[in-house]
Amino acid sequence: MIVSSLSNWLRRHSRLAYRVARPPWRVFTKLLSQLGYREVRPESAYWERRRHYNYYREVERLARIHAPSGGQVIDVGANETEVLQRLDWFGRRVALDLRYVPPQPGIETVVMDFMAYQPASEFDLVICLQVLEHLQEPAIFARKLLATGRTIIISVPYKWPVGKSKRHPQDPVDEAKLEMWTQRKPVEVSVIADGSERLVAVFKS
Repeated sequence: MIVSSLSNWLRRHSRLAYRVARPPWRVFTKLLSQLGYREVRPESAYWERRRHYNYYREVERLARIHAPSGGQVIDVGANETEVLQRLDWFGRRVALDLRYVPPQPGIETVVMDFMAYQPASEFDLVICLQVLEHLQEPAIFARKLLATGRTIIISVPYKWPVGKSKRHPQDPVDEAKLEMWTQRKPVEVSVIADGSERLVAVFKS
């Protein structure tokens, strides 16, 4: 819808204007909900396009296996995804991104550079999905991921050819390149098809 497209444009180009516009938008959508319309959040368009992807279900499955006791989880590079909503057995859930992170019920948001982030304690689970391929220096970032939690789940595009995405300077990425970045062998690896394939790997610190 036009209003949603406008809000997404504001979020990308003017964080201040987006924050100013959010309160009246929330009042408006709450009113629509009371009148019987489904609430539409302006930040949901990205997630609505992606929520059906199989690799999110695989991340949830692996999280249940490798971090069944819950505790604290952080999604590094969360963007607008709501994958943390699926990890509801964790008592503390944190979404971190360099850009504005839309608020979600029960989720803490942190807007800052992950390389400058200094958590007060180690996380039980760290997830980082479809981020490393965007970075100029993914190895430094990957090793900080492993230093931030006990269990780490990373996903990357699997063997996407050079040029498939102009925003992926690291393509193609495979198991060997991910191990080179992390300096660690994963304890479990999955290759998930969502039209294009993604590699999902579990590491233990």
